[in-house]
Amino acid sequence: MKKTRLAKAELASAFLIWGTIGIFVKFITLNSGVVAFNRSIVGMIFLIMVKLIMKSRIDFSNLKGHFLELSINGALLGINWILLFESYNYTTVATSTICYNLGPMIVVLVSPLVFKEKLTAVKISCALMALFGVVCVSGVFEQSGVDTKDLIGISLGLSAAVVYAITVIINKRLDDINPMDKAITQFASSTVVMFIYCLFTTDSNELSFTVSTVILLLVVGVVHTGFAYFVYFKSLPYVTSQNVAIFAYIDPVFAVVLSAVVLGEILSISTIVGALLVIVSAIVSELYDNKQKSVIS
Repeated sequence: MKKTRLAKAELASAFLIWGTIGIFVKFITLNSGVVAFNRSIVGMIFLIMVKLIMKSRIDFSNLKGHFLELSINGALLGINWILLFESYNYTTVATSTICYNLGPMIVVLVSPLVFKEKLTAVKISCALMALFGVVCVSGVFEQSGVDTKDLIGISLGLSAAVVYAITVIINKRLDDINPMDKAITQFASSTVVMFIYCLFTTDSNELSFTVSTVILLLVVGVVHTGFAYFVYFKSLPYVTSQNVAIFAYIDPVFAVVLSAVVLGEILSISTIVGALLVIVSAIVSELYDNKQKSVIS
């Protein structure tokens, strides 16, 4: 019981940490590629150090035969971060986060094709609710209409959601691999891809590493990536998939609240309604999915 309570606290802390990342990235005066590269390499080093401290080795024999899939997923992970971080530059953290959290619904919609899962009326309704929620968040129902800059940010956030959905689908095919080993391998791949990306897209003369920038990069790399992924993986053996599904929505809720409190972002009624629709639809979908699984078992 104590382990379960601790695991739930760790799980909640991971999602709370991820819910603050937009606030930190917003204040980093470097391009998204550099931030994604930093997140990949620092996160990888942190998890390797944890493995060494725990005297646990990476099971390369289990990774054998999956390097191509892991490498592709690692590259997509980096692209996913770039799209999300770039979205923050064009629209509010709240809007970017809500658009990004459409990812799970995308997985639900393609599950009949990819996993041969049945798409029920409940799941279709939840998906439509989530899509309508994003439409609300976009601001089309506001009198002022949709700002071009916001539209770019929304498009980038939705693109990040699509890439996220692809990484989830690939990871579902790699369930037999140790989660931390999988993360380290994907971070390594992401590091290489992001380094190459930065070589072609970043002018070294424009890089300015002030003390505050370095501190923010370390926080994003160590806390938001290395530490958050570690406590997340550490909690998984002691919590149910339903716990994970529900706790996951601490992230967008916390991000929306913080964007208003810390950044002073104004949340319109349609944004709040849209956020609630996206979050509620995902929770209902997950609860229904878990209920069906328990009935079958």
